[in-house]
Amino acid sequence: MNKKVLYLASKSPRRKLILKQICKELNLTIRYPNLGLLKNAEQLERIRSNETPYEYVKRVALAKAKYSAKLISQEEGIGYPVLTGDTIVSSENRIILKPSSKNDVIETISALSNNKHKVITSIVLAAPKKKAHTSFNYKQSTTTTVVWFSKIPKYWIADYSETTEPFDKSGGYGIQGKIAIFIKKISGSHSSVMGLPIHETYSLLKKNLL
Repeated sequence: MNKKVLYLASKSPRRKLILKQICKELNLTIRYPNLGLLKNAEQLERIRSNETPYEYVKRVALAKAKYSAKLISQEEGIGYPVLTGDTIVSSENRIILKPSSKNDVIETISALSNNKHKVITSIVLAAPKKKAHTSFNYKQSTTTTVVWFSKIPKYWIADYSETTEPFDKSGGYGIQGKIAIFIKKISGSHSSVMGLPIHETYSLLKKNLL
């Protein structure tokens, strides 16, 4: 029996790791697009005026799915299922993306210290329509998890800002990283904070691809 193919249009190593586990269960083969194709997708991540965190993450994830599905189908000559995702941190209804400097890291982690925040992940599956191989149906699932940090010492934040760890992660941290020692509790999906909610992704793929 031939395995169905699923493209993951994401640079995140954490999403790749989680998706491998899911696809093993569902007997799906993962392919990865040419990352050069996704370069311009970063333009989709600009925050619009008066956009709420929930609106933002849903819009960006869906826009990435439409963008990626179109480019992959053009390159392959046929439409394949494509999974995309977007994860943000939200504190007091403010959207917090990936830090771009050491000062960003210090400011962001200091704001999250001794406080709670939300991590919102939206995933989108672009599934080719049966009678139109380069036209897609889009299925979306969005998950919110609340994370509580204890007080993080200023010296620790300063040292942390000198590492490479914060710079490829929304909110400047990974739940599996160094900052884990300051996480008091979470309410919601642990894997969603990593970038791919495992239960929701499994359910979405099983319902729409099998």
